[in-house]
Amino acid sequence: MKIEILMLKENNERGVRMMFLSLEQLQKLKLNPTRADYEIAYETEVKEQEGTALSEIMEGLYERLNRPDRPNRKTMRSMSVGDIIQIDGKELFFCDSVGFKKISFAGTGELVLKAGKENSEKGK
Repeated sequence: MKIEILMLKENNERGVRMMFLSLEQLQKLKLNPTRADYEIAYETEVKEQEGTALSEIMEGLYERLNRPDRPNRKTMRSMSVGDIIQIDGKELFFCDSVGFKKISFAGTGELVLKAGKENSEKGK
C-alpha cells in the first residue's frame, strides 16, 4: 500500500498557527484546516501482511518517523499531532493527541472527522 504523510505547510502563517494542534484544539480555536494547508512530506510503500491491523501500521510509521535515525531527518521534522496519513490516495487519518482519527476533506476542502471504529489510539 502507498502511504503519504501530509504535514501543514510551514511557509505560511495559517499553517504555522495550526501546527501541532489536536482536533479538539482546532475546534476550540475555530480553525479548520483544508487540504490546501497541507503538503506531502514523506512517501513510502508498505507491504500489507495478513493479520496486521491498519492501526499497527500507522503506529509503526509514527514510531519510525520520530526516531533520531528517521528517513529525511535533515529535510523533514518528526511526525506530530496535526499531521495526516493518507493511504492509497483514499483513506485519511489525522494524527491526534491520542491516536489516529479517520477524516476526509469535504467538497469545500475543509477537514471533516468521520465517525467509526477505524479510529485508533497510539501509545504515548
